[in-house]
Amino acid sequence: MQQLHLTPIHPGKVLQDELEEINISSEALANHIEVPPNIIHDICDGKKDINALIAMKLSRALGASPQFWLNLQNNWEISQIKESEYQNIQSIAA
Repeated sequence: MQQLHLTPIHPGKVLQDELEEINISSEALANHIEVPPNIIHDICDGKKDINALIAMKLSRALGASPQFWLNLQNNWEISQIKESEYQNIQSIAA
């Protein structure tokens, strides 16, 4: 099996960078997309994941597609899996 090399970056870091670039606070974004401020704060701190609804709201507010945010989340999750957790699994497909 080919080893995947992913550079782990939590989607919250991307979101935080975006907010800094457009000079908007996490609280202002939270109010704009109608979520509690602690959700955006926790995402930016890497303590909370981006789900489909948040991805849709971020997409609407910031312009990137929902798939962009969900792909960041999926890539982060995959990068956090240790190979030891699946290394003994063999292919059953012919």
